[in-house]
Amino acid sequence: MEERWFLLILGTMMIPGDMLIITNYITIAQMGLINTYGGIMIVMLVAAVFMFMLRQHFMTVPRDYRDAAFVDGCGDLRFFAQILLPMSVPVLSSITITSFIGLWNTYLWPLLVTNSEQMRTVQVGITMLQFPEGMVYGPIMAGVTVILIPSVLVFVFFQKQLVFGVTSGGLKG
Repeated sequence: MEERWFLLILGTMMIPGDMLIITNYITIAQMGLINTYGGIMIVMLVAAVFMFMLRQHFMTVPRDYRDAAFVDGCGDLRFFAQILLPMSVPVLSSITITSFIGLWNTYLWPLLVTNSEQMRTVQVGITMLQFPEGMVYGPIMAGVTVILIPSVLVFVFFQKQLVFGVTSGGLKG
C-alpha cells in the first residue's frame, strides 16, 4: 500500500504545475478558500516535491531507532514527535525556506485566488501600478527591490540550515 502512495506522489510530480491550475482552483473554491490566505498557501504546503523529500529522509533513518524506541515503550506518535522530528530539523528547515521563497515569488496563483485588492500579494500589486505618464520604471524597480528583502533575509538567516539540510543526505556515518 505504501508503494502505491509513493508512485502516486511521483506521478503527480511529473504533471506540470500549469496544468493543475484549473483543478486546484476548483478544489479551493469548493473548500471555500477563495480570497483567503489559506487558499493562497495550501497549494504550496501540499507540494509533492516536499513529500518526496520527507519520505526520502525518513527512509534513511535506521530501523534500529524505531525498534529501540518501541522496546522502551514509545508509541508511533511519540516516536514521531520526540525522535523523528528533531532528527528532521535540517530537512524541515530546507522545505520551509524553499516553500516560503517559492510562495513569496508566486504571481499567477494569488492573482487567481484573490478577488479583493486587500488580499492581493505585493507581486500582484507591483503589476497594478499605473501612472498617468505611462510606464514609470523608477517606482516599479523600487517596489521590486523592497519585495526582494524578505526572501534575501530568510536566505541569509537560515543559510546554515539550508546548506546542512541539502548536504546531510550525502553524508555517510
